[in-house]
Amino acid sequence: MATEERDRGGHHGAAGGPAGGAADGAAGGGASGAAYEPEPLSDLERGTVQRAQLRTRVADIAWTALVVVLAAWVLWSAIGVARAEANAWVYCAIGAVLFAVALWARLSTLRARARTRL
Repeated sequence: MATEERDRGGHHGAAGGPAGGAADGAAGGGASGAAYEPEPLSDLERGTVQRAQLRTRVADIAWTALVVVLAAWVLWSAIGVARAEANAWVYCAIGAVLFAVALWARLSTLRARARTRL
């Protein structure tokens, strides 16, 4: 927003009066015809650090949610095994395998990320 106001002040402010001149002086633009200053990228455009961090953060949240849901499934199935519910041991075994694989994948990505950030 401030960039847009500065740009407007730079285009119209030189002949527009004291408000435009103050905006040009504060922005460092000075006289009309100054070097073109490109507009800064917004936070989530391609190639920005913030976009890469967002992807990593979303992946972290997704993996954590998956591990928590699978752990709850295994726990609930184990309670079913203790109560002698029908086929609870099958659900518990499948959940345990899925939980182990998801946890292994999550931990290996964390280790790989730690190695690449050095």
